[in-house]
Amino acid sequence: MRLVTGGIMHETHTFASVPTTLDSFTVARGDQLWAYAGTNHSLGGVLDACRERGIDLVPTLFAHATPSGLVEREAFESLLDELVMRIEAALPADGIVLTLHGAMVADGYPDAEAEVVRRVRAIIGPELPVAVTLDLHANIGPEMVAGSTVVVGYDTYPHVDAAERAREAVSLLVATIEGQIQPAMMLVKTPLLPVPQAMYTERPPMKTLFERAFGLERTGAALSITIAGGFPYADVATAGMSVLAITDGDPAEAERIASEIAALAWSLREEFRVRNVPPKEAVAEAIGYPEGPVVLVDVGDNIGGGSSGDGTVLLAELLAQGAREATVVIADPEAVAAAFAVGVGGMVETTVGGKTDDLHGRPVPIRGRVRLLCDGEFVHEGPENAGVPASMGPTAVVRVEGINLVLTSRKTAPGDLQQLKSVGIDSEKQKIIVVKAAVRWRGGYASITKHSIDVDTPGLGSVDLSRFPFRCLRRPIYPLDEVVDPLYVRWTGSSTGYARRDPRAVKSSKPSVPHATPDESNQRRFSR
Repeated sequence: MRLVTGGIMHETHTFASVPTTLDSFTVARGDQLWAYAGTNHSLGGVLDACRERGIDLVPTLFAHATPSGLVEREAFESLLDELVMRIEAALPADGIVLTLHGAMVADGYPDAEAEVVRRVRAIIGPELPVAVTLDLHANIGPEMVAGSTVVVGYDTYPHVDAAERAREAVSLLVATIEGQIQPAMMLVKTPLLPVPQAMYTERPPMKTLFERAFGLERTGAALSITIAGGFPYADVATAGMSVLAITDGDPAEAERIASEIAALAWSLREEFRVRNVPPKEAVAEAIGYPEGPVVLVDVGDNIGGGSSGDGTVLLAELLAQGAREATVVIADPEAVAAAFAVGVGGMVETTVGGKTDDLHGRPVPIRGRVRLLCDGEFVHEGPENAGVPASMGPTAVVRVEGINLVLTSRKTAPGDLQQLKSVGIDSEKQKIIVVKAAVRWRGGYASITKHSIDVDTPGLGSVDLSRFPFRCLRRPIYPLDEVVDPLYVRWTGSSTGYARRDPRAVKSSKPSVPHATPDESNQRRFSR
């Protein structure tokens, strides 16, 4: 059996002011993709599954970038053109495996994954099976499902099962090719727009949904069930929660299963509401807590959700309240350069953070001693992305009063203990650790954390979605609107098109917003 694999992954925050350029992407080509083998990454799962099965796998291109603003049209089209060219050159094949995210938005392409699948389908024809892997935060749309044979999303957040879900996708694809199954997919969209913080899968409401899905899978009623919480900071018509069920040749059963879980999600909608602690109160609570580490979760500056990584609200508050043995990581290449200029042991005086925009706090003046300078390279120890290299770029550790201030050249999501370990900081000995995240931090830090506080910081990761000037979002949608009667929109998956079923009527306290392709107006500053 011969399979071809590749993909483009990006989670796009359409309200972010900094666009995603071609230089933002890390690109692997051909045999370079094999570097992901053995890692807990979706691409690693594809590679390992094929190698273990003795499948002739042809790697083509894999590109990924840290979550950020709208992907520039030229960047997306350049990467997609090359991906399609390489896939076409690898034909003939028995099937295709695409490693995607599900929440990528490019200029002119509000559903970028749908365009990837459409372009690939155009060169391989309607019959060749295609498997797609997606992130749990995917905004799944009908066009992508229509062009795919099987779609499998992560079941966990933090995403500790990425490789496992990719193995599942390969298994379903192989079974399809060998004639063992005939996948029938049904996608159901619910009028829910949960924030990432509400999608932690180790507690309700997401845990409740997945327990039901796993039960249905164990009975054999479904081959696979994907529950995607969606990504609310992408102003597109497909944003929001999705349920996708795959059965063996029974579309009616797939519809029943997906609809059941969608209805369950709707019944739990109040549990998706999030309320966080104000910064001043959160810092005081952390300082007063009898033991550490206490993790202060800077939700508003969630790097994994596309924020800038240079928010200063918690740094300023920690300094104001005289915190001791606290660690804060801030992305600020200018401050890094200032630290490198004075060298290890020198005193650096500069301003830190608050330079990307005015949404995440003002630059904070600091004076401190440089304790360490390094290249910022480390390898994830996991569980999420275990074995995958990461780069913070040139990095400095500066001691400012009682705070270890880690200054990085690139924003880096805080999901792994190796991030601090690589710069000489023992996380377990810290009283307070600030993480710019929503949930991902739990993958690395949960095992050592004595207490955590989700902080209501300002920024692009704000849990108050009413602050964002949505224009393209499908409306009405909860919690932005008063949804009197939930809208369940259903699409069947096939390689030739999709069928829209009869949606029920809805009423809203707000007018419906027409769907449109995101443009520069989507990056308008939202209200505080």
